[in-house]
Amino acid sequence: MINSLWHRLFVSAVAVEKVTFGGRVVLLGFGTVGQGLLSLLLRHFEMPIAQVTVVDAQRHQAQFAPFARLGIRYLQHRLTPDNLTSTLQELLSPGDLLINLTVGVDCMTMIDWCQIHNILYVDSSIEPWADQFEDRRIPLWKRTHYFFHQTLRHLAKTCASGGATAIVCHGANPGLVSHFVKAALLDIASVMGLPQIWPTDQTSWATMARTCGVKVIQISERDTQISSRPKQLEEFVNTWSIWGFLAEAYYPAEIGWGTHEKHLPENAACFEFGSGNAIYLQRPGGATYIRSWLPLGGAIEGLLLSHSETMTISDYFSLWQDGELLYRPTVNFAYYPTNDAIASLREVMMGGGQPPEKLRILNQDIVTGRDELGVLLLGHPRNGWWYGSQLSIQEARQILPGHNATTVQVCAGVIAAAVWAVRHPQAGFREPEQLPHNEILQIARPYLGRMVSVPTNWTPLQSRSLATSRYFPEPWLDWHDPWQFDNFLVR
Repeated sequence: MINSLWHRLFVSAVAVEKVTFGGRVVLLGFGTVGQGLLSLLLRHFEMPIAQVTVVDAQRHQAQFAPFARLGIRYLQHRLTPDNLTSTLQELLSPGDLLINLTVGVDCMTMIDWCQIHNILYVDSSIEPWADQFEDRRIPLWKRTHYFFHQTLRHLAKTCASGGATAIVCHGANPGLVSHFVKAALLDIASVMGLPQIWPTDQTSWATMARTCGVKVIQISERDTQISSRPKQLEEFVNTWSIWGFLAEAYYPAEIGWGTHEKHLPENAACFEFGSGNAIYLQRPGGATYIRSWLPLGGAIEGLLLSHSETMTISDYFSLWQDGELLYRPTVNFAYYPTNDAIASLREVMMGGGQPPEKLRILNQDIVTGRDELGVLLLGHPRNGWWYGSQLSIQEARQILPGHNATTVQVCAGVIAAAVWAVRHPQAGFREPEQLPHNEILQIARPYLGRMVSVPTNWTPLQSRSLATSRYFPEPWLDWHDPWQFDNFLVR
């Protein structure tokens, strides 16, 4: 019975190289990603099953039942500011691994504690305590990923050159997309006939981006997965964490701001501290749309959501000389979720921001569709280049039975970070761009479906219809420079 269960849960056509780990693993959060990741942990880690513990605020005993029969420990326990430290002390010892997939639990407290106690740490997003998501007393600039990253980097200065490895923001996006950018740059440089010199550090990667002429980097994603059960009124439907999606929608729209930009968009604000590589709009990302393009999805108008990768990619590819900024690309995230998720978000926005009581994650009821996720590099001599993953629901179920395409892509990024952390346990604080992209993608590649690297002639000006330009003049457009941010923003 146990052998059959093991085979059904953890054995697939995916061939992986296992990493031996002698410590314990604590997985915080057992939503859709946590459930998928637990299978991958047992697929990639050579370790006793009894050393794995899941801590979950929700009641997911039914989903956990197959793992319980294998001997994994499950604790239904809600983490709070009062019990976080004591909970970690009870479950973890030096050399162990903490994987944080929670929403609304302060990650900075956890990272600080893990550094002090020599605990390996991996997460998929920067999270404050849940009460900060909708606290209107907090100014907009403190509700941005720029602020979170500046604060986290200040905290991380004590472990930047060593200490237990702490990898932050490493799911699909943020996470894998940062490695997609590097892979895309190498492909662009190759077709442009540039010298094939592999960049070795931040400065050489930024120099390559500037040499290639990249002005804009978009993280572009379209989720076309469709359920056999139509969305009902007053029901929120999504293919991944509903609370995580809502949190992103409530944040102000953010953009990594490039050196080629001529002027700020309407209602934009700058930051007066840190590297100053970003701006934010004084409106929520869940009510702001931006134009983008994907090979299968075509031209889209996606949500301009605040995401960590827009901050870290734009900062990493900034080129400085003697204190002067020479180059930086504009970076943003354009997200077109499932049709049901779009309708769900619109209902919440129309209802004053209060989410409904009925929540549903699309999974076994999905009948068709894919999650197409990649990076679109624009403005160089080849115009545009898209690099990324096209994972269908059928492929996802073959790779990781019982899970949808979105979940599998996120799990790919988390497991790659976890494996790398165990292989390099004293690497200190790391954002995705500070990891070797080839090693990370080698681990993640079996879970990403079809990987595509293709040129495109698309520009944001092509998304304007003849009727729109003829009868509804848009004086803010710059027809001489298609890569200005105003040409992407939907008004």
